[in-house]
Amino acid sequence: MNMKCRYILTLIGLLTFSWTYGQRELNNTKTDKHQHVEGSNFFLIPPPGFVEASNFQGFQQESSGASIMVLDMPGPFAESTKGFTEEGLKSQGVKLIKKEEVNVNGYQGLFVTAEQLAYGVNYAKYILVFGDEQNTFMVNGAYPKNVPGLKEDMLEAIYSIVYEPDMVVDQLNSVPFVLVTEGTKLKLAKNMGGSLLYTVDGKIPTASADKTSFVAGLSISNVQTPDRKFTSIARIKQLPYSSLVIDEDQITEIEIDGISGYEIHGEGVHKSSGAKELVYQAMLFDSNGYYIMVGTTRSDFAENLDLFKQVARTFKRK
Repeated sequence: MNMKCRYILTLIGLLTFSWTYGQRELNNTKTDKHQHVEGSNFFLIPPPGFVEASNFQGFQQESSGASIMVLDMPGPFAESTKGFTEEGLKSQGVKLIKKEEVNVNGYQGLFVTAEQLAYGVNYAKYILVFGDEQNTFMVNGAYPKNVPGLKEDMLEAIYSIVYEPDMVVDQLNSVPFVLVTEGTKLKLAKNMGGSLLYTVDGKIPTASADKTSFVAGLSISNVQTPDRKFTSIARIKQLPYSSLVIDEDQITEIEIDGISGYEIHGEGVHKSSGAKELVYQAMLFDSNGYYIMVGTTRSDFAENLDLFKQVARTFKRK
């Protein structure tokens, strides 16, 4: 029995599959086994032994390090998936194994099988991505390849995804921290995978002239580092900027909500737009990993830097 047939038989009674000219179709309906992914419009049936994740939107198995994360990203499907090529994934440290076209409840989609080496562990990755001209949705599953018996359970869970676009959700409830933006020009635009995105007009992408934005989130994994300053500098340098200039006096040790870290700002040229921008980053380290806040803007650098620092200092863990 080939692999595709085995998966179909595994899911009989739960999902309805069909094949159209070789393209897989998932026509899912929510059942009493589906669990809501907190803070999102997604439901899925997590594998046995998986619990709700505390650092991202999805589920995890702490004993193995396996995870299933969901993302609701602004932007058309066709544009968002341009990087899902062998070269595009390789640039992110991901090895493409297979890519298939799929249809998810009428949405155009892709199913990607890949591998990635992270923190010395070789992970198998399954990425189901689908969407339309406005939004792109992703279900990202990963597990250590040396852990037996997870493959079929992971695939079954990913294939069970249900998206309810009309559902009203509390975007702030699923993150383990609070920020205060009242009285500032920043408005909450979206909770994306457990990170809060703020813009001037509450839209993504923002239509504001200065493109001011602020993002706050928690690291997906529990990353502990002996050199927090080095990690903070390395992290800001991963942002998509060329000619990023950071002077030593722009790196400051800080403490917010009883946890310490580093605050950094500098100026660079955005690789996509070619625009010169101010970049601000605050990283706070605790036993759960690190919290990161990033602010960017194209104008009024001094004023917006004060804004970013003001909002960052309202950070408080729940």
